[in-house]
Order: sequence, then C-alpha cells, then structure tokens
Amino acid sequence: MSDFWDAASAIAITAATGVALGVALFEVVTRRKEQTDGQAAQARLVVSVIRGTSAEVTNHSSEPLLELRVIRADAESHGNPVAVRWPEDEQRIFYNVAPGQALLLELMEQGWGDLIDPELGYAVGPDPGIAPSGSTNIRLTVQFLDAAGLWWQRVGLRPPTRVVGEASEPVPNSD
Repeated sequence: MSDFWDAASAIAITAATGVALGVALFEVVTRRKEQTDGQAAQARLVVSVIRGTSAEVTNHSSEPLLELRVIRADAESHGNPVAVRWPEDEQRIFYNVAPGQALLLELMEQGWGDLIDPELGYAVGPDPGIAPSGSTNIRLTVQFLDAAGLWWQRVGLRPPTRVVGEASEPVPNSD
C-alpha cells in the first residue's frame, strides 16, 4: 500500500509543480505585455493622415518627440504598391516635436496617364493626383524617438512597432 501512496504523492507533487510553473510563466508574460503597453503609450498617440495633397503628422501625446522621420508615403493601386512623392526640398526629419504639435508636409501631384471612366470605358481626361485614381491604403510611414528614448515606427494607422537598432533614413523620391 505504501507504493501506492508514494506514487500518488509523486504525481501530486509533479502536478503542483506544473501548475506553479504555469502560473509563473503566465505572470512573466503578463508583466512583459504590460511593460510593452506602457512603453507604447506615447507611440500610439503619434498619428499621421493624408488629405488631398497634404500629409500631417500629429503628436497627440503629453510628451515631446525627440526626433521624427517621415520615411515614405505610399498607396496601393490594383494590388500594387505605388510611391507617393513630395518636393525634393521638403523637410522630412524633425527634432523636438512638442506635445500637440502637428507637422504638415506637401505631397506632389503626378501624372498617372489617362483617367478611364469605369462605366464609359474610355479616357475622360488626365489622372493627376498624389496616387492613381482609385488607389487605396494611402499612408505615411514614420519613425520617431519618444521621450523615453525608444524608437518606434507607425505605418498609417496600424499599431506602432519598436524599431530595434538604428532608425531608417527617409526614402528619396523614385523616378
């Protein structure tokens, strides 16, 4: 009978150890998630939008951004990526962006060929604009150094992601 109790005790100790390890692992994962959420609090409040021929990046947080880089602007046209351009002399690296400050960048209208009317099936004029007519997902990619000294990247309105290593340089206009 003693062998039965020895085996039952070993099983109970093993199960209790497994439960304790599971609880400890859950606590570690929860703390890391809370830490990451806390680190990303300022990054979630940096928002970029494109309206017409202007792009705007706003620091809605209560802390300054030590550095802000507008890396690229792009769109999707029929499932393909399309580069959005700006004037060559447009400033795209900014320092000490104050809380609540909005930065405005001008985007260039480009000639995209003829504008084809989908119902008529023929050209109805030129297709100017920052991206071809009917483009979707027009967005900015920005990287910034928050008040805690952490680099972040936001693509459009997607959640921010940490940048490990050096920040990227702004992408030049392509021909």
